[in-house]
Amino acid sequence: MGYAISQLKGRWIGAVLWLCCLPAFAQEVPQVLTECAAIRSLPREVAAQGRPVQLRGVVMFCYRKKDGAMVVQNGGVGIYVHGLRVPDASLPGWLARGTVIELTGVTEAGNFAPVIQAQKIRVLGTEPLPVPAPVSFSELLDGKWDCQLVRLRGVVQSVEERPNDAERVRLELTANGGRITVNVLESLPDLPRLVDAEVEVEGVNFTYFNNRRELVGARVQVMNAGDVRVLKRGPEDPFAVPELHLSTLRPFSPSGVTYHRRRCTGTVTLARPGQFFYLQEGGRGVRVETRDQTPLQPGDRVEASGFVEVGDHFGKLREAVVRKVGVAPRPEPLQIQRKRVLGTNLPGSETDADDVDGLYATLQGRLEKVDLSDAEGPRLLVESEGRLVSATLGRDTPPAALGRFEPGSEVRIDGVIRVELASGWPAQDFPRPVNFRLYVHGPGDVQLVRAAPWWTPQRLWLLLGGICTVLAVTLGWNWLLRRRVEQRGSQLAQEMSARREAAVEFDATLRERERLAADLHDSLEQSLTGMALQLEATEALQREAPARSAQHLGLARQLLTRSREEVRRSVWNLRSQALDNRSLADALRETAAGFAEGQALRIEVASEGAARPLPDVIAGNLLLLAREALTNAIKHGAARNIKVSVVYHAADVEVAVKDDGKGFDPGNHPGPRDGHFGLQGMRERMKRLNGTLAITSTPGQGTRVSATVPVAP
Repeated sequence: MGYAISQLKGRWIGAVLWLCCLPAFAQEVPQVLTECAAIRSLPREVAAQGRPVQLRGVVMFCYRKKDGAMVVQNGGVGIYVHGLRVPDASLPGWLARGTVIELTGVTEAGNFAPVIQAQKIRVLGTEPLPVPAPVSFSELLDGKWDCQLVRLRGVVQSVEERPNDAERVRLELTANGGRITVNVLESLPDLPRLVDAEVEVEGVNFTYFNNRRELVGARVQVMNAGDVRVLKRGPEDPFAVPELHLSTLRPFSPSGVTYHRRRCTGTVTLARPGQFFYLQEGGRGVRVETRDQTPLQPGDRVEASGFVEVGDHFGKLREAVVRKVGVAPRPEPLQIQRKRVLGTNLPGSETDADDVDGLYATLQGRLEKVDLSDAEGPRLLVESEGRLVSATLGRDTPPAALGRFEPGSEVRIDGVIRVELASGWPAQDFPRPVNFRLYVHGPGDVQLVRAAPWWTPQRLWLLLGGICTVLAVTLGWNWLLRRRVEQRGSQLAQEMSARREAAVEFDATLRERERLAADLHDSLEQSLTGMALQLEATEALQREAPARSAQHLGLARQLLTRSREEVRRSVWNLRSQALDNRSLADALRETAAGFAEGQALRIEVASEGAARPLPDVIAGNLLLLAREALTNAIKHGAARNIKVSVVYHAADVEVAVKDDGKGFDPGNHPGPRDGHFGLQGMRERMKRLNGTLAITSTPGQGTRVSATVPVAP
């Protein structure tokens, strides 16, 4: 019974704890989003977390060739959806406008506004489309209409058919508030008649944005051809429109401006086929932009029918069609003067410059540069009245046609003036000219007034460059010769030094042989001769006087012992294997004891580091070197205290002999030529062992001789 009660209490406690923790669990599980407005209101960092989405909406727009990307509206708000997969294979890869779907997915930050990454879709049916919001062109640029269904009206100013693109037709629509592009996914009937027509379009507004996700423009995407409705067609004949004089393109009008075509007549002063040309009439020049490929030449009289627009603060015609109506003389070129073109440019007031933009003019100045890299075409940079003016020729100008124009020459250029103003459109102040350029029809409009002097800065630099090159080559060759001479001199010096060393070594060897021969003659030969005489006396007295015979035999033995000692001493001086299984320090102690015996002399031998066996050739040479150093210290230095040290390093062994003797000047001491071979012998020993010898001495302050030989560990 007690166990059942305790178990029941445990269950109640667990239930209470679960109910208390339930709000915390609910906060950890993200809330499913069901409204487009709620998704568009998410901050970017929250939308990027992939919040779950499940909503019911109506398809407003759907691409046919972009993986089913579409715009879905829910609660009067649209949102961009991508990654769509339609489960039913019988359905097309895109959904028609008005299709009702149930969508499951997650949120994404998007490149401008939050979007939905679709994971699953279910088609529920269709329903009537919501009413699109009527908007103006300028309203589309505030960003809030992104992916929303809109309706707008305007005049079609250009039509472009793109049969191979997903967007089959591109319209350019103009009305109060600006100009916007309309892309239609289906082909439209009677496309040429759409130009200059008033239309109403229904579609979804899409934005253009930069890498900072800032809105920089907008466009309208139309899904069906029926969503473009013609309200009023333009005239069939594009030239059956009102005519304007070039001087009255955009004057004041109580009724406002028109966005329909207007017609102008004038004389061509410059032409770029398929791009633009300039008309001039009555002292006014106007730029006409066109895609018309009609070949035009300066002097042609033409009619141009296009749409008036103020670009760069000057009225122009755009999207124009052209027809020739005659031929006229080319206008006389205006003589360009800086003050006349740019004025005095007083801030805050209207400019006092003449109206010369678009006029045919002539400029004379000094050619500074021919630039063939400009995208618009070759440029001539001309200095005139202290200002650098750019004159641009057509892209089809062959570079060879400009070969006769060299920097420094005097040229006269005929072309059309293009004035650049200080402020943008629309102006926030009175526009003031700040610069100008020329458009040149062709190379024939550039005349050479005076050829450039032969002695140009370019040629001067080439000459200086040539002189510098020759000088550099000469200096380099001189340096190489000097280096070669130095190398050869060094080789000769090494050879001479080697020969001197060989001669010294030969002399030392010869002297050593002579010394050894003298020792053997003075000691061993005499001992052997005496021993032979004693043995003969022993043999002669062996029978008659045995006692005297034994005495002579004893003397022979003494002579033999002395001869053995003499031979041992001579061999000791010749051997390099001098340790006889002893350490180098022990051999040095024995040698030091022999030198110190019977003399008022103190010799101390010390060893540092971990002693290890040394090759016989190294140990023997170090021992002989130390003996020579001890001999010099005693014989020449008259030393009383000598310290001999053996230091074992990781990669070498060092033997040092330091005394308190007289010392000497290492730079000025007797050498082999004076009959002294001690120091020379030390150096040669170290050279054979690839070692180093250091001799430190000062007159009156003793001498230190240090020999270091590399030893493999």
